Amino acid sequence: MRWLFGLLLLGAGCGTRNPGDLLAPAEVGTIVVDARLIVGTTMPPMFLRLTQSPTEPFDRSIGLGGALVEVVASTGDTIRYSGSQSSSSLYRPDAALTGDSIPAVLPNTTYSLRVVAPDGRVVTASTTTPDSFQTREWLLLEDPSLAVRRSLATYDDFPNFRDSVYYVESNQLIYQDGLLEARFDRGNALAFQVGLFSLDHGSPFVIDADFLDPEDLEDLERETSSPPFEAPDASIRLPWFAIFFEGRYNIKIYSVDRNWYDLARTLDFFGTSNIGFGGNAGDNFERPIFHVNGGIGLFGSAAMDEVGFTIHPKP
Repeated sequence: MRWLFGLLLLGAGCGTRNPGDLLAPAEVGTIVVDARLIVGTTMPPMFLRLTQSPTEPFDRSIGLGGALVEVVASTGDTIRYSGSQSSSSLYRPDAALTGDSIPAVLPNTTYSLRVVAPDGRVVTASTTTPDSFQTREWLLLEDPSLAVRRSLATYDDFPNFRDSVYYVESNQLIYQDGLLEARFDRGNALAFQVGLFSLDHGSPFVIDADFLDPEDLEDLERETSSPPFEAPDASIRLPWFAIFFEGRYNIKIYSVDRNWYDLARTLDFFGTSNIGFGGNAGDNFERPIFHVNGGIGLFGSAAMDEVGFTIHPKP
């Protein structure tokens, strides 16, 4: 797929509305769910927080302590969660506390969340996990002919030392030399999202960003993400404009469920997390779509595949 490079302005098109009205209900103390299930990994911890007044400094310590939390799978299994003594917002599967094995997240399975707060409020949500997802080929293509120059090694090629993927010759990439493309079996996936992570903190820039002020360069993040997209041709091409730094990179492709997709595409309205990838034309939603009954946040799922490589500056 072809990518557009654009910078969306925070609050663009908002008129005179209060920015806080766009993010969450006006009531302070609304329950916020944060849990993302990844197919093939163990059931994750989740965070239960409370909305705070936009006029007060944000306090990460304000969580929903003492709640009853469980997740019921369509297989009949029930995964109960308990709060953490170190954080009122963190809940872990009981098996993590007892030393028992934590159940794995299964593909094509519905998981239903139920939270009962100490004051009696009830929050529910459900997600149906997508199929397992695996990239068939990570390729470096010639530009502009799109002929295959070489295939990249993957983490699976180094089961005993995954970090080798960053040092093998095939995964040494020169900034803006060729095109990096992932090809996969799309199946019936709803949508995809890409996460890009610069792993060598403090490594120098590879971009020649004359259009950015020095202060803007200082604010560039080492983690960025794309808007969700359909990828109808079952391929994803990494835009060089999303690469800012030298060094090791990890790229993850997520095949996402409806909850993840709807929240990501509606939050793209604010445009601050996807610098380098651009936004989706027409997706100017006034409010995020949460799919959480009795609260807000994300209880979603995805399948994921990833690769690692190293970026070198142009000679």
